[in-house]
Amino acid sequence: MLRSNEDEDFVHIVAAPRDENDILAENRARLSAWAPSNGWIYLEYLDVFDLLSRIADLQTTAVQLVAEIEIVAHGNPAVCDDLVLENATVGAESLRRIAGIADTTAVYLSGCNTGVEFNDECIARSFAAAYKAPVFGSRGYLAGTHAERTEHCVASFELDGIVYHSYPGAIDATGDRAWKRFGPRSRSTGGEHMQIKIATSGFRPVNLAVTEGQELLSALEQVVRTKPAQSARMRMAPDLTFAIRLADGEHVFELLAGGTVLRDPVTKHVWQFERGREILQSLLPYRKLPAA
Repeated sequence: MLRSNEDEDFVHIVAAPRDENDILAENRARLSAWAPSNGWIYLEYLDVFDLLSRIADLQTTAVQLVAEIEIVAHGNPAVCDDLVLENATVGAESLRRIAGIADTTAVYLSGCNTGVEFNDECIARSFAAAYKAPVFGSRGYLAGTHAERTEHCVASFELDGIVYHSYPGAIDATGDRAWKRFGPRSRSTGGEHMQIKIATSGFRPVNLAVTEGQELLSALEQVVRTKPAQSARMRMAPDLTFAIRLADGEHVFELLAGGTVLRDPVTKHVWQFERGREILQSLLPYRKLPAA
């Protein structure tokens, strides 16, 4: 049975992915208990298309207008959990076709830095360009939620000696100022053409120039010899995940905060990575290559 927040004709949805992550586990437990008594519908999902299916399944009898959808997830300028630049268009256009979704249905991408731009990428802007309705992205490292009216963000922060640097345009803000609005007038993605998109997963080998590869290896080995700190408990998604072979075998690393923080996703150790932004800029083009 659909529930509404203020008016029985309107539906408010807050959703979270089923990631095996302690921060999101706490959010899921809190929101699932909070939502029913506060007029919100709480959903959990496996991926973006599972979320769309669950939203569509809510409309079982008479169609009710969906006022807003908040996706509580890890984010960065190119990612809001499983919603990424590569599936933003098909996800947005699929959402618009669901009964109850209208020109006024707002979507909140409630992860860190989803409303700021880095390397000419912004997930909220890309989603809004195809969705053609209000989309809100966060303007910094985000805590709290729009549903609970506890949202606040910071441009950058320091924890245990590690500085999580800001992305361009990020700010310190609370409440509505923590969000940047995007809509139908956002920048177009380009001309019309016929295209199909193939979903891929896993690691794809890329060949770096000898000098570039040695510089990356040297920078990583130098950083991981220093004392690490524990990762901040924020809803941050990595800018890039990559695997590389060090002296003791192959390791997986993540670049966070625009490349300025290096994280081991297994140990949750983080290091300040002064050369990380430069390295991230050099590796980002490989992320867009087609799968082998």
